[in-house]
Amino acid sequence: MKPFSFAFESIHHAATAQPRAGGASLDVLRFMAASFILLFHYGSTAPVALSTLFPVFSQGWLATDSFLLLSGYILSRAYGSRLVTSHMRRSHFLLRRFARLWPSHILVLLTFGVFVLAASAAGFAPNHVEKYGLVDFIAQAFMVHGWGIMHAEAWNTPTWTLSALLVCYALFSFYVPLVYKRSLPVMLAMSAGVLLVAHLLALTLAHHPLVDLPFAWGLLRAIPLFMLGNLIERMTADLRLSKTAFWFSLAGAFAGISLLCQLPRNPYSDSVIVLLLGTVLAVSGGVTFHETYVTHRMGRASFALFLTHSLVGAIWFGISPNLIDRFSLGIPAQWGLWGSGVVVAIVTAFLFDALVDKPLSQWVSKRPFIKGDI
Repeated sequence: MKPFSFAFESIHHAATAQPRAGGASLDVLRFMAASFILLFHYGSTAPVALSTLFPVFSQGWLATDSFLLLSGYILSRAYGSRLVTSHMRRSHFLLRRFARLWPSHILVLLTFGVFVLAASAAGFAPNHVEKYGLVDFIAQAFMVHGWGIMHAEAWNTPTWTLSALLVCYALFSFYVPLVYKRSLPVMLAMSAGVLLVAHLLALTLAHHPLVDLPFAWGLLRAIPLFMLGNLIERMTADLRLSKTAFWFSLAGAFAGISLLCQLPRNPYSDSVIVLLLGTVLAVSGGVTFHETYVTHRMGRASFALFLTHSLVGAIWFGISPNLIDRFSLGIPAQWGLWGSGVVVAIVTAFLFDALVDKPLSQWVSKRPFIKGDI
């Protein structure tokens, strides 16, 4: 089985003869989560803010936390047994994870830098110029910007999660034997303990809810959610659902999340929402749908969408106000322009995956130091 992680490395070939539980559904789920993040980030540039029309888009933390849970779930599924049985060295595991993330990340960041410099030289300085400083650029280049070193969002903002996940991967390689073969009651107790301690630390140290901690507290947010994803995978490893049970469970979880998002925020409702997100993940991993070329591409393109949409948005929505003013565009045309930006971001993601990320990751994976030949 190929690795399947938050870094969106595929776990299967589209032509796999025998569909596997979670193969197609997890691919679609991660694409939906990446799309939600895109709409959350683009929502404020719409003619009418999306959060005004659809309050759920004011809750962008839902998608980010889903990604963190998903990463823990998939890393446990893909690498847990190999690390526990010593079939993969810890150093090799960490090197593979870094090598999967960094090449495409640095390529997009360098492109972002060229765009900002070119736009500034042409007299079109980007909005919020304070987000494009040299120190922040260097921190992102070395993927340390999600470790509490930086205190403000900058450049390719969503990649703070990739930075934080490097730490999660390292911790996972050490503690995975502690969670891999435990009884269900023990794992339930561990899950409750992780959530309780994380909430207490967030409220005590950051004076802020765990689920949407500020940028500077990214590790405190990422580590417990990643660990919870590990535990969910272990607790539901043998879960198999019919398609009917899957759809009912999915509808119930989303209904519960929607209802709780309408209520005043508190640590109790936040915890229930996180558990419902975990339920979505568990049932998606326990149902078997036919895996197709489309679902496979959606799974791969989700990483590209996550990685490139900020750059596409900076370009598209940097140009849009000039077009609106120059052609005196009305509200319908403005919505069309905004919607075109969403489409362009999605098309760019699929192209980036096919033409850049996939060939690049394949080339990197064949290097002797990545294959473990040296």
